[in-house]
Amino acid sequence: MKRHITAALTISALALASCGTQKEAAEAAAPAPVVKEVNEALNWSVKNAEARYLYSQNMRLAAYKVQDLMNKGESVGKAVFIEPTFLLFNQNMTYEYFANFGSINDEFNVGELRGYCRNQYQPEAVELIRMCAEAGMEIILKAPEKDAVEIMQDLQKQNFQVFASMMTSQPQYGKYAENIILPAYAAGNRVALVLTSSLGEASEFTMSRGPKGFELNEMFKAFGDRLILFPNPAFN
Repeated sequence: MKRHITAALTISALALASCGTQKEAAEAAAPAPVVKEVNEALNWSVKNAEARYLYSQNMRLAAYKVQDLMNKGESVGKAVFIEPTFLLFNQNMTYEYFANFGSINDEFNVGELRGYCRNQYQPEAVELIRMCAEAGMEIILKAPEKDAVEIMQDLQKQNFQVFASMMTSQPQYGKYAENIILPAYAAGNRVALVLTSSLGEASEFTMSRGPKGFELNEMFKAFGDRLILFPNPAFN
């Protein structure tokens, strides 16, 4: 009887060991679950009120600087550069767009975003443009020509005039005189403000690329406190 019990226990142990081995083999053969990469910056921008507050605070800061130049009688002929152009769009709809369609390192179409926002513009941005117009300042959009023209047409319907700036490294003259770029204005001391959301892209502003692609010191040397950096709901 004892021999029978020992044999039964041995068979049970072997069976369990065999099951364990088969289970481990099955787990090893199964593909690893796909883990979707999370864009923490996008999540923060969409779900956290801090991003909206920073936007409003920065627009107020820009308006304050424009008013200060007006008070000093130094605003006429100055210019405000805006890049990216979605800083002008309705921000609730902009964040909603990126929440629905944004992903890590995702490319997006400015015209598509403009359409999603139903051509609605953020009140603080419109107020800044109004102030610039009253101050005799220019608003210049750094954007692909097609996108810039569509935004220009939207704002013209509200009796505002903005200009397009071609993304080139050298000034264009003659029939391309309206294709103004920031370094040309900086050389003439006409840059009042630069509103941007990406220092990496802003390297084009100074045309100075160090070994790491962009040197913040060069931007500060060129524009100092005229640079206003906005949170970017898309990727940074």
